[in-house]
Amino acid sequence: MLEAIERKKRNLRLDTSFIQPRMSIPKEFMLCPLGHPDKFVRAVGGELKVQSREEVRANFNEFFNKAKFSLWWLPEVNNMCRLRTAESAAQGQEGGMILNFVMEGAPTAGGQLCSKDADCVLRANEDPRYSNIIAVASPFSPGAFRFEGAFWPGHYLSFRAPGTLCMAGLADEVKDITDFYLVDYSAAYKTMTVDEALAGPVMAHGSGDWVKLSDLRADLSVRTYFQNFLKCAVWNNREFEDFFEGHFEQWEFDKKRASVRPRSVAQQLAEKLKRARRREDLAQVVLSAEEELS
Repeated sequence: MLEAIERKKRNLRLDTSFIQPRMSIPKEFMLCPLGHPDKFVRAVGGELKVQSREEVRANFNEFFNKAKFSLWWLPEVNNMCRLRTAESAAQGQEGGMILNFVMEGAPTAGGQLCSKDADCVLRANEDPRYSNIIAVASPFSPGAFRFEGAFWPGHYLSFRAPGTLCMAGLADEVKDITDFYLVDYSAAYKTMTVDEALAGPVMAHGSGDWVKLSDLRADLSVRTYFQNFLKCAVWNNREFEDFFEGHFEQWEFDKKRASVRPRSVAQQLAEKLKRARRREDLAQVVLSAEEELS
C-alpha cells in the first residue's frame, strides 16, 4: 500500500489493460480506501459511511456484517455493475439495497464536463442514471479498483476524510481518494481481538456460566484463531490466567477452578466502580456507563 501511495504522489501509472475486473473482484468483499487500511465502507441504515473499528461502538460481528458488499454485474456495458449490500443480495440476482448517488442536472454543459458532487446512499431504486457504475482497475495500486458513474463520466466513488463517501468529479487524481481495495471478507478476521475470539467459544461452552480453560484451549475455533492469526500455539493455562486477570473488566476468572466466565454489562460497571480510587475516576466511569447504556 505504501508503494501505491508513493506511486500516486509521483503520478506513475501502471499498465492495467490486461486486468478484467469481473474476473478479479471477489464475490463478497469489503471496501477499504487506499491509504486507510483501518477504514471500511459500512451500511449504516440508509447511509454509507467510512469508519474504523475505533470509531464505532460495536463488536466484531456487528461492525463487519455492515461492511460486506457485492457487485451486481450488468450485461449492457463491459464492467458495468451496481454496488449493493451482500445481505440484501441474498434476495436474488436482482434487487437489494443499492448504492445511489442523486446527481442534479446533466453531466455536461456546452460540451464541457460538469464537476459535481453527490452524497451516496442506499436505496432499492434501480434508476440506471444514479446506480450504474463502471469498475476500473486502479492505475496506481495492483489489486485496487475505482468506480466511475456510468452516466457521469469523470465522476468517481470517492472517500473524503474523516468518513464521507460520495460520487464526485475527479478534480485532482493525486489528492482525491478514488481507489479502493476490495478485500475478501475473510480478511476481517485479521482485525479480531483476542477478547472477541474467545467470547463466542466461552458462550458456546458455558452459556454465560463458567468454562474450564481446558475446554477453551481444546475448542477448534480458538485453536484456529491462534494458529492462523496470532501465528502461535494456543496459550497454556498460565498465559490465559494472565490475560483474563489483565482484562478483568470483561472476564471473571477463578484461579482455583481454572475457569472463566464473561461479565454482564452490569457486572462490568460494578467492577469498574469498585476499582475506581479517585473521584475523577468515578465520574469517568459514570459518564462512560451512560454512553454504553444509552
